[in-house]
Amino acid sequence: MAEFERLVLTGTPRERGIEHGERFAEAVAANVETYRERFAHEGVDVDAMREHAAEYVEYVERESPDYAAEMRGIAEGSGVDLVDVTMLNVRWEVIYPAWKARTEAENEAATAEAEPPVDGCTSFGVMPCATTDGTTYVGQNWDWLAPIADTLFLMELRRDDAPDVLAMTEAGIVGGKVGVNEHGIGIAVNGLISGDDGSEGFRKPYHVRFREVLDAERYDDALRPILETDRVCSANVLVGHADGELIDLEAAPELVNTIYPEEGVLTHSNHFETDAVESVNERRGPSTLYRAERLRRLLAEETDGDGAGADGVDSAAIRDALRDHFGRPASICSHVDESLPEIEHGQTNASLVIDLQERRILGQRGPPCAGEYHEYAL
Repeated sequence: MAEFERLVLTGTPRERGIEHGERFAEAVAANVETYRERFAHEGVDVDAMREHAAEYVEYVERESPDYAAEMRGIAEGSGVDLVDVTMLNVRWEVIYPAWKARTEAENEAATAEAEPPVDGCTSFGVMPCATTDGTTYVGQNWDWLAPIADTLFLMELRRDDAPDVLAMTEAGIVGGKVGVNEHGIGIAVNGLISGDDGSEGFRKPYHVRFREVLDAERYDDALRPILETDRVCSANVLVGHADGELIDLEAAPELVNTIYPEEGVLTHSNHFETDAVESVNERRGPSTLYRAERLRRLLAEETDGDGAGADGVDSAAIRDALRDHFGRPASICSHVDESLPEIEHGQTNASLVIDLQERRILGQRGPPCAGEYHEYAL
C-alpha cells in the first residue's frame, strides 16, 4: 500500500492530543464510524456500548491523568465527541461486556457465530543468539478491519518527563500498539478471547497499559502494566528488550500465562497456548492454529537448530516470512476473504519489524506482499 505518515508529538499531553486530533480529524471520525458499523453488524447495542465508554472517561482520568488529557486533546483537535474518542481507546473493554449482555439477553449459547470480532495478528521475537547481527527483533503483521489501514500512522513522542517512543497507532487512539522506546523496550500485541471476557465492567484499559509499557525505563517495569491488575478481557502482549530478553504474556481477565523463546525464536497468534483458560478465538478463526507455528518454523529454518545462527535470522528473512501466503487469504500475510460480506473484510493492515538495538522500525502499511518496507528510526 504505502508508507506510514509520521507525526512527531511534543509538549503537554493535551497539546500532543490536539496536534494528533487536528492532523487526523477525518481519520478519527472515520474510525468511529467503522467501529460503530461493525459492532452493530455483530448485533451489539452500540448506544449501550457508547454509554459504557462515557463512564470510562472518569475512570481513565483517575487511572492515568496524562492519558486522559491526551484523549481530551484528540477530541478537541478533531472535533469528534470525547465519548466517541474514548470508545476508540477502550473498545476492547466495552465490546466484550456489550457482547455478553446481548447473548445473555437472547439466551444464546457460545458458538462460533456468537463471538465478537477480534484483532488478528501474527507476532514474533528473535533473540541475539539466533540473529546474524546480534540484535533483538520484535514485530508483527497486524490484521484487522480493512478500512482501518487508511487511519494508521506512526507517532513519535518526544518528552522530557518520559521516554521517547516510536509506535504505530490508529487515529484517535493514544496508546501505541506496536513500537519501541528509547531504552530499547518494544511491544507487539495480538487479540485473544477467553470464556471469561467481559464479566467485569471496569478495569484499566489495554491501550492505557500499552502506553505504560512504552513509558518504562526498565524491563520489569515494562511487564508490570500487563501483570499488576486484572483485566476486563484478554490480549496477548509480547515484550522485548534490546539486551536480548523476550517474554510473551497471554493475558486473560484474571490469569497471565508466560511463554519464552525456543531456540531463540518466539511467535504468537490469536489463541491461548495454555489450557488454564478456555480459548475461544480459534472457533471463529482457525488459521491462528497454524500461523504462529508456521512463522516460527520459517524463522527457525534460518538457524542451525540450537539457537545459534548457521546463517541466522536477519531482517530480510523476517520480512520474507511475514509475506508468507500459505492458507491465503487466512495466511500470515492476510488478505480480504471475498466470500464474506464487505463489512467483515479484514487483512494485514500493517507489517512491522523492529530492531530494538537500533530503535528502528521497518514498516509497511497494508499487506507486506504489496510493496517494500520503509525505515523509521527513533
